[in-house]
Amino acid sequence: MAPSPLQIKVNALKRLIKEEKLYQQEVSEQEQFVSQMKANNADEYELKKQIEVLEEAQKMVPEVTKKIDQHRQALKEFLDTYSGEEDTSAAKELL
Repeated sequence: MAPSPLQIKVNALKRLIKEEKLYQQEVSEQEQFVSQMKANNADEYELKKQIEVLEEAQKMVPEVTKKIDQHRQALKEFLDTYSGEEDTSAAKELL
C-alpha cells in the first residue's frame, strides 16, 4: 500500500531534521580537523581544500533549516485542513 500524503510529509520532515543534525555534526568535526591541521602546519593546499569542505558544510546548514521551516509550514497547513482517520500525533510532535 502506498504511503498517505500525511506519512509522506511526516517522513520528509523527519529526514530533513536528521539531515540537519548530520550537517551540524560534520561542521563541528571539520572545524576540529581544520584547527588540528593549522596547529600541525599542514600542507597549504590540503588545508585550503579542507577549509573549502568546511565552508560547503556551513552553507548547507541554513539551507536545510530553511527547508525544514518550509516543510513544517506545509505540514501545519495540511493538518489544519486534514479530515482523515490517520493518527496525527507523530505529525503534531514535529510541529
